Amino acid sequence: MASKMCTIPVKHIQNITKRGITTRLGGLSQEAREEYFVEDEDIIEQKRNKSRLRPWHYKQYHKQAYPIDEGLVRSLKFERRLYGRHGSSSGIDISKLWPTVEELALKKEWENVAYPLTVQEMISNAKLEKIAKQEAIDKRQAGILAKVGKLEMWKKEVRNRFAAKEKAALESKEKKERLIEEVRQIFGFRIDPKDERFKQALEKKELEERKALKAAKKLEKQKRMISKMQTIVDEATTQGGEIKQSSDLQGQVITGDSNPK
Repeated sequence: MASKMCTIPVKHIQNITKRGITTRLGGLSQEAREEYFVEDEDIIEQKRNKSRLRPWHYKQYHKQAYPIDEGLVRSLKFERRLYGRHGSSSGIDISKLWPTVEELALKKEWENVAYPLTVQEMISNAKLEKIAKQEAIDKRQAGILAKVGKLEMWKKEVRNRFAAKEKAALESKEKKERLIEEVRQIFGFRIDPKDERFKQALEKKELEERKALKAAKKLEKQKRMISKMQTIVDEATTQGGEIKQSSDLQGQVITGDSNPK
């Protein structure tokens, strides 16, 4: 047999609760009863606090002023900060938070030392600093644009250097192969490059090549020197002729001879 659920109105439950409390407090005075209800309300409020935070932390989280014991000695700085955070709800007298004459004088002296310039001077310096920063930025951007313009030229130089290195490596390889082939022709048969005779002959051939290259460079240098000396002699001869002709003209002017021979 299914059980039937019994529903009781909330109003009846409240009446039953009140009757139970009245029965428990039947022999107490009115003051005791009020104290009991106050304590009961505190317990209920604690149970409602699901965050489990302490009262100070709870009020701090909800930005509420926490009642501070009047017996505590609090600094003026603490009271100013507390009033600035919670305002009039902190219960602090605002009249004692105003700075004294000495504090105002000290603050003014500190501002004169920390900020010796006037507002107009600070604004002018800020504008000049801004202009200098902008000029530096413009100069840097101009340098970047100039470098970008030279980028293709730099790429070409890199490619040329790379091609020159490849060409030098290829010429060195061809030269070595040519020397090896010449040494093999000297022996008249194919010989192992690791053979000592082949190595000696190759070293001798390379030495001859270096000597021939050195002699060619020396001859080229001598030719350049001879050409340079010949140019100097020709210039000196030309200048000597001009000087002689100028001297003859001066002599004719002095003697009065208008028909030079």
